[in-house]
Amino acid sequence: MKNYTIRLSSEAEEDIDNLYDYIANELMLPSTADKYMGGIFETIEKLSVCGGSIPINQRQYLQIHYGPGARTITYKKMTIVFNVIKKVILIRRIMPSSMVL
Repeated sequence: MKNYTIRLSSEAEEDIDNLYDYIANELMLPSTADKYMGGIFETIEKLSVCGGSIPINQRQYLQIHYGPGARTITYKKMTIVFNVIKKVILIRRIMPSSMVL
């Protein structure tokens, strides 16, 4: 079983901050924001073990913007876009699944 190191791009970190802010402050649901972010981080952490086994996503939008090896995994209505680079899982973006064309 291969273990990968998880790294977040600055865009992914910003996505996380914006999502938390939206749920906690705009919707005024801070406890929901905490639970939702916990679920996202749990999903990301699982990639450290299984990220390399997730198939490359064939959507043209993802391949153009995130490279020919872009992969995705979902958590509820969010898509986590990542690349496998040797022993590193690079989280590129966390975006609403409706944006992944």
